[in-house]
Amino acid sequence: MRAAIVPEFGPFEVIEIRDIPVPEPAEGEILVRTTVAGINFADAGMVLGTARRREPPFTPGVEAAGIVEQASDAAPDLEVGQRVVYWNPLPAAFAEFAAVPAWRAVPIPAGITDETAATLMVQGTTAHYLATDSYALAPDSSCLIYAAAGGVGHLLVQIARHKGARVIAVVGNEGKVALARELGADVVINRGERDILEAVREATDGEGVSAVYDAVGAATIEQSLLATRRRGTCVLYGAASGPVGVLDTSLMQQAGSIFLTRPGLGDHLRDGAEYRERMADLFTWHQHGALNAAIGAEFTLDGVADALTQITSGATTGKLLIRV
Repeated sequence: MRAAIVPEFGPFEVIEIRDIPVPEPAEGEILVRTTVAGINFADAGMVLGTARRREPPFTPGVEAAGIVEQASDAAPDLEVGQRVVYWNPLPAAFAEFAAVPAWRAVPIPAGITDETAATLMVQGTTAHYLATDSYALAPDSSCLIYAAAGGVGHLLVQIARHKGARVIAVVGNEGKVALARELGADVVINRGERDILEAVREATDGEGVSAVYDAVGAATIEQSLLATRRRGTCVLYGAASGPVGVLDTSLMQQAGSIFLTRPGLGDHLRDGAEYRERMADLFTWHQHGALNAAIGAEFTLDGVADALTQITSGATTGKLLIRV
């Protein structure tokens, strides 16, 4: 089979496309023939070696949709020929076939394309737990969402609106302002033109928001804390500008005794039931028109390096896919 291979940690250009053996599923695993794989920001760190999950040589990619080629007794409801989508934190998805723990695979319902399913797996389940677990959004709540036109952001805006919350969205340029408004954001801040904290205070009469969803990290965490209303919640779930190091926790008191949490996807997809429950919500919302899974661009397997370059540029909108 053809697969993307990282022969050594380094810039994305080190990635090679090779012919390698089809993997043999271990006990409890299924073999999936990949149709489309999803690109995620974390993939970049795995290639660069800043977020190590496998040692070279390895195949990157943690998320894909495809067809079951070999089933497992561990998941009797998954049959050969069935379409599934999965997230497996150990990378191996950017290949024509992947061996995947059966409990991590979710059947794709009729009427949902593989592309939509791949778009909703990592970034959709992330947006789901942010809006339901990290802070449970409701009609009387408000939130600030960074990177609102990006992969997680564009889904989180829609879920927040579906839950009745008031949404203040942050985007990087004027072209993304219109998109954020189309997604349902009540207020859109172009970070190149407005001070974010000043704009939030203006939009909330100085109160701040119930929840801040910060995917940026080091460059924004202090203003995120101060943009949170008294006894609200600041959710730091990404590090696009770099990880947060030393943090002055007195800012949490200064902002009004707020809560700070740093969640991760693995703690919110702990077993097969949680995978299926979150994906069931996402599939239903999509089928009922409440959630549009936007695809920003598609690449071939030979274009993995280009896709990683694009997602780390900060210029993406929607989901980036690899068509295998």
